[in-house]
Amino acid sequence: MSFLFNPGTLWLATVTSTATWILLLWINWSWMQEGGWKRIFTTLAGVHLFRHVGLVALSPTHVDPALGLPFSYLAQVGYGDWLANVFAIVAIFAVRNDWRSATALSWIFIVVATADTLNAGPNFILAITDQNNIGAMGWLILTWYVPAIAITEGLIIWQLVKRARRPNDARVEALIQAQPAMSGAPRV
Repeated sequence: MSFLFNPGTLWLATVTSTATWILLLWINWSWMQEGGWKRIFTTLAGVHLFRHVGLVALSPTHVDPALGLPFSYLAQVGYGDWLANVFAIVAIFAVRNDWRSATALSWIFIVVATADTLNAGPNFILAITDQNNIGAMGWLILTWYVPAIAITEGLIIWQLVKRARRPNDARVEALIQAQPAMSGAPRV
């Protein structure tokens, strides 16, 4: 059984999960695009609805003291994940219900979520000197869930930037309708 707990296995599992998440999103990307922004955002942000699992960082029975991580840092990790979860819920609700603030709430969610990932990820990974210190829950979070979080964060940021760069469809339609009147050409 010791072959399961060598450093290479942790990285192998993480790389495999990353490839699997990318493949899964690639398989479903056409379906997501067919549903427009609502489907894309809710599908990608939906992965973050389980970030409350990060609260496990506050449990002394799940985080080995041998990692040497101070409780103040573990609190940042746990509550950061929880906040990302709460903001994901609010942003998904806003996008699904066409709130005027939906884009702003989407940005707030992704900034909070990404800041938590960038704060938690590198420090936690660097603290792992022995895989046995992370336990089964830590193993699952690091090898299965963190890749999903990182990939969906990148895709959400890409989609938000892409949306910000193109004009609102209603404004484009209004400009198209106004164009003939401005040029003196007859309206059709």
